[in-house]
Amino acid sequence: MKLNKFYSFSLFLFCFVLLFSVKWFALWSNRSAFIDKRITKIEFSGNKNTSGNDILDLVDMRPDMVLTKDLLNADMRALFQSGFFFQIDIQGELDGPDGVKILIVVKERPRVKDIDFIGADEVFPSDLREKIPLKENEVITPKKVTLSKEVILKKYRDEGFFLAYVRFETDPVDPETNTVRAKFIIDEGEEIPVSKINIFGNSEVDTYEIQSILDLKESGLIESGVFKESAFETDKQKIVGFLKTKGYVDAELSNDGTNWEIRWENPKKKDKRVVVVNFKLTEGEQYYFNGYSTAHDMTLGPTGMPLYLNKENNPVGTPPDEWKPVYELKHLKEQYEFADNDVGEVFDESRFQKDRGSINEAYSQKGYLFAQVIPRRRIVELSEESLSRYENCSVRTNPDAVRDCEEEYNRLNIAKLRELYQTNKDLRGKKFIHVDFTIRENNLAFVENIIIKGNKKTQDRVIRRELLFKPGDLFNSTLVNRSRERIFNLGYFKEVNFNMRPGSDETKMNLIIELLEQPTGTVSMGGGYGTITGFSIFTQLGENNLNGTGQQINGRIEFGPIRRYLQLSWTEPWFNDKPWSLTLSAFYSSRTLYVGATSITENNNQGIKETASYERSGVGVSAGIGHRFLINWTHFHRYSPSFFASTRPTSLVSDQVLAEVDRGWQFRSQLTNGIAYDNRDNVFNSTQGFNMIFSVDNVGQYLGGESHFDQFSPILEYYHTWFDYTLFGLIRKNMLKRWRVVQQFRTSSVFTFERSPKYRAQDKEKVPYVQVQDRLFLGGYESLRGWFFDDKYYPDEWKNGAAHRVLFTSELRFPIEPSLLWFVVFLDAGAMYEEINKAVGERKEYFQNYDATVRAQRMTDPVGTYYYENYNAYGQKLPMSPLDLNDPERLVLSAKNLSLQNFKYSWGFGLRIQIPVLPLRLYFAQKIRYTGVADRPFGVYPDNNSFQFVFGIGDLRF
Repeated sequence: MKLNKFYSFSLFLFCFVLLFSVKWFALWSNRSAFIDKRITKIEFSGNKNTSGNDILDLVDMRPDMVLTKDLLNADMRALFQSGFFFQIDIQGELDGPDGVKILIVVKERPRVKDIDFIGADEVFPSDLREKIPLKENEVITPKKVTLSKEVILKKYRDEGFFLAYVRFETDPVDPETNTVRAKFIIDEGEEIPVSKINIFGNSEVDTYEIQSILDLKESGLIESGVFKESAFETDKQKIVGFLKTKGYVDAELSNDGTNWEIRWENPKKKDKRVVVVNFKLTEGEQYYFNGYSTAHDMTLGPTGMPLYLNKENNPVGTPPDEWKPVYELKHLKEQYEFADNDVGEVFDESRFQKDRGSINEAYSQKGYLFAQVIPRRRIVELSEESLSRYENCSVRTNPDAVRDCEEEYNRLNIAKLRELYQTNKDLRGKKFIHVDFTIRENNLAFVENIIIKGNKKTQDRVIRRELLFKPGDLFNSTLVNRSRERIFNLGYFKEVNFNMRPGSDETKMNLIIELLEQPTGTVSMGGGYGTITGFSIFTQLGENNLNGTGQQINGRIEFGPIRRYLQLSWTEPWFNDKPWSLTLSAFYSSRTLYVGATSITENNNQGIKETASYERSGVGVSAGIGHRFLINWTHFHRYSPSFFASTRPTSLVSDQVLAEVDRGWQFRSQLTNGIAYDNRDNVFNSTQGFNMIFSVDNVGQYLGGESHFDQFSPILEYYHTWFDYTLFGLIRKNMLKRWRVVQQFRTSSVFTFERSPKYRAQDKEKVPYVQVQDRLFLGGYESLRGWFFDDKYYPDEWKNGAAHRVLFTSELRFPIEPSLLWFVVFLDAGAMYEEINKAVGERKEYFQNYDATVRAQRMTDPVGTYYYENYNAYGQKLPMSPLDLNDPERLVLSAKNLSLQNFKYSWGFGLRIQIPVLPLRLYFAQKIRYTGVADRPFGVYPDNNSFQFVFGIGDLRF
């Protein structure tokens, strides 16, 4: 009975297989029935995570192609090599007499849904995720797992964790999605400190001097001394490089004695491991500098023309007396750090390499990237025998030999060496290196291809449009370097590296742009306190690289007792992929303004004053365009219509403010045109370069509205690097070159000139052409740190705003961590001026009658006026008479009044904290005054010599 059941089941299975095989036959075993037939259709089966199009991209077969054995074999091999599948079957079905349908049946390897790093406490999981070859949404292969474990272990070894262990596990496969969660389980072990660094083989260079340049340090009270293998490898190169800067050109490290080993700190206890590092070196002889000789390679070719001279200035047939190199030798010699008067100094290999590189850099700026600088070193021993051989040229019998000897005498600076031989006995017997530079200009280099790597989000076109060259252009290192700065200044990338590769022939090269992206979106909420704006809370959303297109969208809401603000903006920096930008924005603002204090007593000399305030609200939109041209130039144009109203005045505000409140909502129409030049190396952390902006605002007039004036705003910034923390090369650490001490010089001015309306009459006294919100103020973090808008040392007119403002500032920045934190010392200066001839009403009378009023006051109450002009309410000496301070003649913008005594000054120190989402500025500022004394031009105010805390967010400076 059981046997019958077995036969029945076997018969059923055989019939089923036979029935199925009628339709589909495995091509691999029955290929003869399908080979040389035309493919009519290609179908896929078993694929869940790999689309049919992706599989089709892996194979060469396509509909209407003829199926061949080679095609079938190649496609089967390609599918297996992809690593996506662990089982593949290619089946076929006859489709007519000459056709075949293809069915590709696959079983996929599971894909990674998520990757977890369990136990990764000392290394950021994001760093590991970025480096390992196993990625999310990719298939898991044994090779990728093995390589990923090796990468993780190497990362831990580089960080000093030599006892780290990694295990790989996966959760059960999700049958619906064929995905799996991958887990790297990490036992980090412990960091191993360096107990001893041994230097062997040095007889001339001090051991401590060598140890001071190393990245590895012995553990102690100050140094943690954690061993890192990457630092060990770097230190090997640094030791050799350091010795070569000391003239030991033949210095090298011995592989036998240069190593590291892990030991027990106490072999008996065996409770703690340490690393002992050994460097065994050979110094060799010390060499000294004996000058350079520079010449172009004038080797002639079959045509009688120089083989290696540029072809652009020297076409075939050019007479020898008209042969012209790209650079004359005099120009190239001016680039050298080593000069002729340095003969006798230690031969510094790093200076030699810089000098050689300076020639290559000069030629690459002209497009001669393939120019060769071939050095030939000649050794001259400072001995009587060696010098005499060149000094006694006349004893040679052959005229050619005499001429060659005399040329060698001059080239090798024998006269200078003889002088050193006689005056410096310590140098006798030493060897001097003379370098002959032979220059081969070769061909111009053209950019053949530009290959971009690493931009996962940012589109290629966003990067290419920042390049100042394109494929087919002549290579220019200046444009290449500036293009790199422009790409970095986008703010989308953490790293931007340019590399060159040979092209298809000797005149072409390929440029590889390697990028490392960084987050460009910001979501922040917080609170802050500004010395002018008071306490506020805010929420800000922004994306500076929207969908990888380079578009910017930002929104900000700010709320506080003094300031309420809402802004939305959108910018397309390259409209229609042209160097034209388009910006649209809208805003709402409401701010409490504190204006000049009003006396509430009858005694002006010793009066009690109370601050007055009102609210200024506004709503508006703007649309602007900009155009980049000539590499570093931009012109921009913006139209900004808006509505403003003044409300909620306190009882002591001026009549001018009350009149403005009565006017209600007012229309303001503004057109801005400007031009800018910016060649800063890094807009986020500038170390060199200029930033210049000049803009003109036309408000009202032909544009309509209640405000009517023109405003001119020049801004000039200059950044200069004084030195870095290598202290001009005294400290041999390349990483310290990032720590640059930079000084910023900045001047900005605003000049407002009242104009008249063009379309209708307007009562200037009732509705001023320049309204309160259009007036300029001085003080606070934004303009003059340590001062307030209504500071008691200001002229009274300044407290209610002015028409013109001039600012100067200089800030010296010392990096604590060059990408995050700086200590700064600053000096600020500012002054304001007024168009007193445009005053109306009571202000006009006040200006006109000021001199007479002062004379009358001094005559009627000379004693009281004397004390008023010289002492404050506490009997302290005033730095300046209030009557002179408020003299209208001092308010006029003129060359006379642009003097040091008319400016207000402050100095101070603080911190710049460059957090991407919330850049903070913390300062302590002290008011100072100009004394006019030559040996001490500045002094403090006697009644106010304390430091004022100043807080700000970002770099919003007027």
